[in-house]
Amino acid sequence: MKKLHRLCFYSLLMSSSLAANAAVNYDIKGSDDEQATANIKVYLSGISAPESIDNVSYLSEVIETAKESVTALGYYQSQFTTSINEDGDNQTVTLKVDLGDRIKITEVDLRITGEALQDKNFQQFMLNFPLKEGSYLNHSEYAAAKSRFNSLAQRYGYFDAEFSKSSVEVTQKNNTAIVHLWFDSGIRYQFGELIFDLDTPAEKYIRSLVNFNVNDPFDTNILNSYNQELNQTGYFKSISILPNMEKKQGRSIPLHVITYMNPEDSFTAGLGFSTDEGIRGTFGWKRPWINQYGHSIEASLTASEPKQEASIVYKMPIDDPLYNYYSIQSGYKMLDQNDTDTKQYVVSFNRHWRLDNDWLRTIYIRYDNESGIQGQQDFSTALVLPGISFSKTRSRGGINIDWGDKKLVFFEFAEDSLLSTDDVVKVYGQTKFIRTYSGHQLVASAEVGAILSESIYDVPSSMRFFTGGDQSIRGYDYEEIAPEDSDGYLIGGSYLATASLEYRFPLTDSWKFAVFSDIGTATDDFSEELSKSVGAGVVWASPVGPIRLYVAAPLTDTGDSYKIHFMIGPEL
Repeated sequence: MKKLHRLCFYSLLMSSSLAANAAVNYDIKGSDDEQATANIKVYLSGISAPESIDNVSYLSEVIETAKESVTALGYYQSQFTTSINEDGDNQTVTLKVDLGDRIKITEVDLRITGEALQDKNFQQFMLNFPLKEGSYLNHSEYAAAKSRFNSLAQRYGYFDAEFSKSSVEVTQKNNTAIVHLWFDSGIRYQFGELIFDLDTPAEKYIRSLVNFNVNDPFDTNILNSYNQELNQTGYFKSISILPNMEKKQGRSIPLHVITYMNPEDSFTAGLGFSTDEGIRGTFGWKRPWINQYGHSIEASLTASEPKQEASIVYKMPIDDPLYNYYSIQSGYKMLDQNDTDTKQYVVSFNRHWRLDNDWLRTIYIRYDNESGIQGQQDFSTALVLPGISFSKTRSRGGINIDWGDKKLVFFEFAEDSLLSTDDVVKVYGQTKFIRTYSGHQLVASAEVGAILSESIYDVPSSMRFFTGGDQSIRGYDYEEIAPEDSDGYLIGGSYLATASLEYRFPLTDSWKFAVFSDIGTATDDFSEELSKSVGAGVVWASPVGPIRLYVAAPLTDTGDSYKIHFMIGPEL
């Protein structure tokens, strides 16, 4: 029992000591260099706070740490004095700073030997070398310059690179420094053959996507791009292509292929939301590898209150599964929204391939059977639509894109002499781009389209043009902008033209404030006033992708003073 009492007493004593061990505030005086002041505070934040700051060893540590922080910036002659103030739990250490003279670089002894001497990437770095004669010494800049040499060497295949000399000679008497950086790159290695340790049924397609030739100069970015494309095929649970230095032959480095095939079946499910459709649920199934030819199949179900659709895609690679393949697609959709109440069945046969300029070209023939009500009109159409499309999408930044663009154009037609109920020609194009400059972001988009037919009533509802809503002209309801009949029911237009410009100002690393303006119309003859809107909102770069909330005011009379738009999901 006495031991128990003693243990309780010691525990209470420790708790009291921890409570008394309050955080310390540091007040820096005498420094007119903001960077030095900030560096002092960062270094001091790493010191453990004592129970009492009236402690000689602790104050000595404060001074030594502060000196280290400014020495890193080239202040080798700094002097510090301390004073303390203890007021209960509030403890403050005041540091009076005399930075002294700062070290200047009088010579930069920079030398490159080896094959990198003739490499334009190293030449450009040398031309813009951050350490210059006459500038102040900053050891972090020196470390960054060394790191840049090493990262360039790793990217471009100089795997034997090393510094034969790297030092900073400081003469405190004269407050001068000489920087020595002698970099020997050695040879530049080359891409070798692919090595498969284990048999994989996808070996043909792994080879088909190779974006370099054997004996090309090594470039880590090219190899990373190759890895990314292989992961996009859907065949693999994981795949890595790694240089095998142990088996190098001269300059040639074999590439080790490590693969784990995806399970036979995989399933996905998710929820989304937009003010256009409300809550939207999705379910997907995929079998990425069906047979020895690399065929795959996937199906999806999407359901929201106004729209329900199901689709299935069967994919047959020719040379590679990403950019050179056939596909058969089929889908069924029911839509009951605004003045549209339709059912649609579609099946298409498609040929896809990538052109030398990285555009994706698709030639297709699609059967489109659609019936229902648009406005007050009952319609039923069955069209056989040959067509061609070109698309190109580029992006950087992962799910929260900070740079990218998307382009799409297509042309399709139907003829009553070719098993269709009506003659229809449709042309459409859209583009969108995102650019970021020092955190400031610009987003712009535009789309145009035209339908040629004897009457818009001969065109199925899904092919007609409507606009307005989250993804087009904000400030208006979803697809409420379109020609109307004499009773005010939407019938859809033969022409489409919209444009949008949005500027995003950074509030934090993850949040941006946005202002925008949208303009456009869906029309039969462009005789009516264009629909215009302005608005503002916030964009959050969340871990699951961009989340956008906007308030938009229409400038063309619609009866509504404003609309709220909320979107979750990718922007391209």
